[in-house]
Amino acid sequence: MKEQKCLFVTIAGLPNAGKSTLINSITGKKIAIVTPKVQTTRTQIRGIAIYNETQIIFTDSPGIFSAETKLEKALVKSAWSAIKGDDVILLLIDASSYLKNIERIKTIFTRLRHTKTKCIFVINKIDLVKKPELKMTYKHLDLLYKLKKIFTISALKSDGLSDLMDYLSEVAPVSPWFYGEDQVTDSSTSFLSAEITREKLFLNLREELPYSTAVITEQFEEKKDESLVIKQVIFVLKDSHKKIVLGKGGSNIKKIGIEARIELEKLFERKVHLFLFVKVRPWTDRPEEYIDDV
Repeated sequence: MKEQKCLFVTIAGLPNAGKSTLINSITGKKIAIVTPKVQTTRTQIRGIAIYNETQIIFTDSPGIFSAETKLEKALVKSAWSAIKGDDVILLLIDASSYLKNIERIKTIFTRLRHTKTKCIFVINKIDLVKKPELKMTYKHLDLLYKLKKIFTISALKSDGLSDLMDYLSEVAPVSPWFYGEDQVTDSSTSFLSAEITREKLFLNLREELPYSTAVITEQFEEKKDESLVIKQVIFVLKDSHKKIVLGKGGSNIKKIGIEARIELEKLFERKVHLFLFVKVRPWTDRPEEYIDDV
């Protein structure tokens, strides 16, 4: 029997590079929420996969960008703190927007190099670009950074993931597994359920409003019939935001609640009774209390 190996990998990159989609594809479970909006991920989320007798722990971190507000600074701080101490940094690059982000990627890589952690490039979203464009991106990265390993994948379609996982299992050190064999994340059920509801807020509310919301699970309880009772509070910054989240006659909150409940029933594989409440609170003054509920 092969010796057990264990590897810690941080997935870093610009917002919307596909970090959350990648972690979900690798683990085969939805443990990180995904929306078309940037800065959806607000905290470090770990996904755990076993491949070739190797337990690989991936950390999905918030996207790295130029922060201005207190909340944005907390997100970027969370992203950089995820990188410290891991065995491998996987710098994920969106193939469809590489040209316009060359300088930003260079800035991130320069800082990553100072961590002295092994860094690999993974070009994602290859399903969105034509072969000549992908070839150009690959060659440019190869010439510019001279890294030994550059992978091309589509996280959404699980294309190219086996090559990446082969490599990660090869470089992993011999070590006992850090988590149990069946564990796919170390996030709590309360956190995961709050994230699902936050995803539905992002998908249903327009423009900047989702960024003004936070969700906390106040009750997560299993009933005798094994169904779950989940009570959550959606925090907003203003009364006007509360009215929008609720919608006319409660139409918005009802739609958000139905979509979240369906997703939660898939995740927990049982019936869910979901209750949502909306409260006004200046939560962005203390973002760490609302974005790190793991």
